Amino acid sequence: MHGVTINAGAVIGRNCIINTGAIIEHDAEIGDHCHVSTGAIVNGGAKIGSGSFFGSGSVAKENVLLSSNCFVKAHSLVKNDR
Repeated sequence: MHGVTINAGAVIGRNCIINTGAIIEHDAEIGDHCHVSTGAIVNGGAKIGSGSFFGSGSVAKENVLLSSNCFVKAHSLVKNDR
């Protein structure tokens, strides 16, 4: 979508939605069938498992791991593995 930034070494799975203004930083991984909402930030080395939803304005700290089918509500700060 418009205004998305996907940096070096990032991996985006199949059938994903990376919505307007989202930032996927270096070496982050987004699994298959994920939705990264508007203005979300996935910092370097973070991993989001397949089938997950990452809400608008949310931030994933660097190197955090989110399991498959995880739901992160809007404006959340994810500091620990889930």
